[in-house]
Amino acid sequence: MTVDHKRNFQGSSATQQALESGDVQMYNSYTGTQFTGVLGMEVTEEWKNQDKVFEYVKDQYHEQYGVKVLEPYGFNNTYIIALRQETLDELGIEKTSELVSYAPEMSIATDPTFIERKGDGWNEFAETYGLDFKEVVGMSYDLMYQALKNKEVEAAVAYSTDGRIVAFDLVTLEDNKNFFPPYDCALFIKEDLLEKYPEIEEIVAPLIGTIDENVMSDLNAQVDSEQKDPEDVARTFLEERELI
Repeated sequence: MTVDHKRNFQGSSATQQALESGDVQMYNSYTGTQFTGVLGMEVTEEWKNQDKVFEYVKDQYHEQYGVKVLEPYGFNNTYIIALRQETLDELGIEKTSELVSYAPEMSIATDPTFIERKGDGWNEFAETYGLDFKEVVGMSYDLMYQALKNKEVEAAVAYSTDGRIVAFDLVTLEDNKNFFPPYDCALFIKEDLLEKYPEIEEIVAPLIGTIDENVMSDLNAQVDSEQKDPEDVARTFLEERELI
């Protein structure tokens, strides 16, 4: 079986379009992203449960797209607000809701796709918390962390498993209103491809439930901070666990 690995899709909508057009047959994604961005569901209190969101996404992708969603790998890659340690010390806060009174004097960086997201994107997030920043700056994640480190912005919307949070000595605020749905990472795979190559599910099975947030953060740090090749990092991870 020959695999053509396509990288750097610009956001979940582009990946979804590629799936529907047949340009890709399987990819890793996050349950919360598909729940809101693709399936158009609203994140009410009843949909904060990880298992419930997963089962809904799994059922809908089977019915609507002929896609099987495998069990999650074990980490929830949610959005969080990151600050420099000195900023946190100065403000003396721990929760996102405590940022409200300081936000008008601060600029925050975030990925442009998050600004455009519906349901669980920036506009709904800011409205839920009552956040009104002096400036919301759209930039790529590579630029965002450097901008925060270099004091070009005071805050950033980060991924919780991004290794640069630790590498750049950043700290994060608690999503104390539980705004975001669970973002459990799982493999989405076309059912006709799985029928042709059933061994794919067997190959992936040993990874299910074994990669938690700390493990994923460390793997990301090796790529983003230590500049290691992603394939080398993945291979070492699999070899250390005797999976290859």
